Amino acid sequence: MSRVIGVVTLDRKGRAVFPVALRQEMGLTDGTQLRVELTDDGAYELVPAELVPRDQLYFHTPPMRRRIEAAERSIREGSSTKTKGESETRKFLDSLKKS
Repeated sequence: MSRVIGVVTLDRKGRAVFPVALRQEMGLTDGTQLRVELTDDGAYELVPAELVPRDQLYFHTPPMRRRIEAAERSIREGSSTKTKGESETRKFLDSLKKS
């Protein structure tokens, strides 16, 4: 069940005014960007958006997300290799090159 926590007013230029109490409730500060999401039931939701630095965008691409999910699955299933220290890690990585 939803509850109304405030009302946002638009001016004629399309700018939105969020009352102080609403900004505090939502944790909005100067410069906060809001992502607008359309839910499956047709409602619109405003979600505070965190921007990703350009040099980290690769992390959020579908191929990278799949690789990360596969790695996490391997760890959960115990099919990953754990090494101790730099020399053991280097030895393990070198063994992969020979395969």
